Amino acid sequence: MNAPTPMAEQFAALADPGLWRKIAPQLHVGDGAFSASQIRPIDFDATALAAWQADLKREGYIQLPPLDWGFDVGVFGQGVSALVAAGYLPVFAFMYDEAWCMYARLRRLIAMTLEDGYKIMPAFWAWHVDGVREGAGWAPHRDLGHKTLRPDGRPKAMTFWLPLTDATTHNGCMYVLPADRDELYGTSRDHQINVHLQNVRALPAAAGSVLAWTQALFHWGSRARNPIGGPRISISVEFQRGDEMPIYEPLLDPGEMPDPAMRLRLILRQVLQYQHMYPAPPAIRAMAEAMAFKSGPTPAFLETLKAK
Repeated sequence: MNAPTPMAEQFAALADPGLWRKIAPQLHVGDGAFSASQIRPIDFDATALAAWQADLKREGYIQLPPLDWGFDVGVFGQGVSALVAAGYLPVFAFMYDEAWCMYARLRRLIAMTLEDGYKIMPAFWAWHVDGVREGAGWAPHRDLGHKTLRPDGRPKAMTFWLPLTDATTHNGCMYVLPADRDELYGTSRDHQINVHLQNVRALPAAAGSVLAWTQALFHWGSRARNPIGGPRISISVEFQRGDEMPIYEPLLDPGEMPDPAMRLRLILRQVLQYQHMYPAPPAIRAMAEAMAFKSGPTPAFLETLKAK
């Protein structure tokens, strides 16, 4: 039998739940009992679901008030702060069960937007916007643009963004250009920028609330004013319809909880995918290049971007 390579040993060390429990002992990694107790789907009132669906169709995004997640999301946020203090990128928050459980609990809401059979895309991130190490959220952009909309305007893919601390105008809340105020939304010209500033909307969001938007929506995270109010800590995951071609691979079944090794490979993919925005330490970058899933959209989806 061949001896493990140094890279394989380093990967195994990072995939060890004990490492992450030591950094944030209040959180869980690979805890089947905890996950089983936390993945019951949240029930939503039918009237509220209908109102949110109308908002999504008209404005390209929805905003929900804080939900009962079954655990204290502020404690999860403290764990992300501990990760950052230990020298890790915030995206390593996805080593913890809490991140995956939150999205599992949203499955009825996600199915409302993408219908049953939706998949988790291997595209996610976490932020710790403190005005110092991370001065702002991401710059104004659309995720993947108009090609992620069906001809009738329904989304093929969505981004679900969850604040773990209050997101305010001081610490970097989200801003959007609502779809009905955006003449480029859903068009082949959506790579251009044409923003009337009075149409921009700030979206302060309390810890534990939900923001979700189509991947054609123009949006950004604002610059933080340190040190008022503490950091803005948040996570996001992208999802797609199950009856559309894969935008990214591997697509994940929302009914399954990835094991620690799978989580690490997915996280390393994000390290590669967003290295132009978040330079990783050389050792982590080398591991990502050796062990991660291939990053970037699938060749089939890239072909659709070339089509007129």
